[in-house]
Amino acid sequence: MLVAMARFLFAFILLAFGLPPAGTADYTGKVGKLEAVFSLDWHEDGSVSGVYRYPSRPGTSYSLQGSNPSEGELHLEEYSDGVLTARCHLRKSVTNGVILWRGEMRNTDGRRFPMELARTQAAAPPAPAPATGETRYTGYVGRLDAAFLLAWGDDGSVHGSYRYPQRPDTSYTLRGTNPKEGELHLAEYTGERLTARCLLRKRLEHGTIVWEGMMTNTDGRRFPMAFARAREDRPAAGLMEDYEAKRRTFLARIETEPVWSTFPLADEVVDFVPVGPDEGEYFGAKVEDFRVAPGATELILLVADWDVEGNLRLDQGKRLVLRATRELPLPAQRMVGCEIAAAFDGDGSLASLELADIAVSHVRRAVSGKFEVRGPLDFYEKRERPEFGSEADFAERRAAPIASLVPDKLALSLVPEEVSPHGGEAVFQTIRLVREYGVVIQATAAGPGSVELETLSLDVEAEADPWISLQDLKEPVKAPPSQFTGEAG
Repeated sequence: MLVAMARFLFAFILLAFGLPPAGTADYTGKVGKLEAVFSLDWHEDGSVSGVYRYPSRPGTSYSLQGSNPSEGELHLEEYSDGVLTARCHLRKSVTNGVILWRGEMRNTDGRRFPMELARTQAAAPPAPAPATGETRYTGYVGRLDAAFLLAWGDDGSVHGSYRYPQRPDTSYTLRGTNPKEGELHLAEYTGERLTARCLLRKRLEHGTIVWEGMMTNTDGRRFPMAFARAREDRPAAGLMEDYEAKRRTFLARIETEPVWSTFPLADEVVDFVPVGPDEGEYFGAKVEDFRVAPGATELILLVADWDVEGNLRLDQGKRLVLRATRELPLPAQRMVGCEIAAAFDGDGSLASLELADIAVSHVRRAVSGKFEVRGPLDFYEKRERPEFGSEADFAERRAAPIASLVPDKLALSLVPEEVSPHGGEAVFQTIRLVREYGVVIQATAAGPGSVELETLSLDVEAEADPWISLQDLKEPVKAPPSQFTGEAG
């Protein structure tokens, strides 16, 4: 949600300085029963701006500002003479070459109107020209060799494409940011559909620039990913072979019986909890056993690498038993058998585990002074998910198990409706167990998206220490200083 606000401000700066949008498209449609015409500017950072008017009411137009936070989802705010007058939530469908956005306009006076706008697919705006010259890289995703072409913008934006030489007829679009030196965030699109998010870090090795990290698909699968180029334009020969040997050697030396009895930074004030170790490695892990007792959790994992299809090579795995003095009240019947992600430091010691996702819907003050949080869970499962926002998706969310816990570090991502067009939605964030920080809840590089709280059955019984629904708050809430962390990834 804070990201959406940042996008809105960035879009305002672009307009103020006259910078061109990524593409402009005209639409025809309706608001209620009135015919309407729309003109929307789609910006590279995901923000959207434009205007619309009713042909039957000449002389009056309305401004639109909002965001396209994910493929097929559009949030707009309507302004009349600078005053906010409505919020619109729409979803996209494509039928017979027609792109249709359909949803609802909710006026600030309480009235609601069906809303739709459409255009032919042939009118789609062209992809923006690269801000700088494109650079070629060679690398891999999973165990497949891949060729990358990236353009690095002066504003920190990155866009391009990649393909597998073994699959020459298919290419994937990449868009993202280089927010700081040595860190790269990319979103992968197959056609117009978001299919993965990638988090990579840079290192220099023998005259070669290497970007290395993890791709997380929207279906829950995870793939190691890297690409490289020679600093003096020499080919990055042997990258795949070196990687294979490096991973085998690393897996052989990981610790197998870590005990986390102290978490030195759990009560310290920090800006954010890092996603993963800078010089370490990610592996997959299958949960073989999950035991929770008062103040303690034990996990038995089979740690393994991924094959070409993103499946764990469990026959080549290594068993790891973690004992931690933190209680993780997650349902054992769902955790056992799940595949999670494990991050290791460069010396092979376990650094963190990514366990499940939670959409925080309620908070209350615990005895320790920190917030206890409550919300529906989502587990990493390799399966076809219902279309996000569909009735099947809402039904699945309503049936999701509910958990409550007191995290050591917490980033609260719900923003009230008065602050953002995303009001009333909670972002799914990852529950991580981190060696230095304890139990951490924050958004990482990917997740199942967001969910409207009003679609969930989250009623709780009245207690002496009642739960506070974040949906009902009139201003953003922030965790206590020692518990607060910013988002990461």
